[in-house]
Amino acid sequence: MVSTLVILAVASLALVFAYGLLRSGYPEILNGRDWDEKKHEIDVHIFRTLLDRNEELQLRSFLSQNQFAAFQRRRIHLALRMLRLVDENAGMLMELGRLAKIKGAPALTQKVDELITTALQLRLNLLLARLCLYLKWLFPSATVSLPAFEVRYQHLLDSLQGSSSVTV
Repeated sequence: MVSTLVILAVASLALVFAYGLLRSGYPEILNGRDWDEKKHEIDVHIFRTLLDRNEELQLRSFLSQNQFAAFQRRRIHLALRMLRLVDENAGMLMELGRLAKIKGAPALTQKVDELITTALQLRLNLLLARLCLYLKWLFPSATVSLPAFEVRYQHLLDSLQGSSSVTV
């Protein structure tokens, strides 16, 4: 009985996980100009500051426990909003890559595949980062480590620049 419940729970989580990776809740992209107009500018430095452990320790020393928990939850909420914007950017880039593949430029096929793969890996990391942030929101005093998504996000943007001839 317990094993059946565990299997159903894991299967449900896998479905939610797959849906989170493949959903298309981002603005429609038809060409590179759309990407330039609709992409979200993300300041990774601000994200890092929101989740900086030293900043958190300093806030903890200056605020009461209740004030700290409330303030920490607001910071986590902002970080989650930033992750949503990064996720939308990755989704739009996946769509841009898909459109480039449909156009069938054989010279760009490998670059486009790398772009799509990197975007998918980034979205996977973002799901894990969200999970960590939700845990931290529930337990503001707990130390929760986030998967490093900033490097993958920068790699994704760099790969887009490297294949700047991806015109759709």
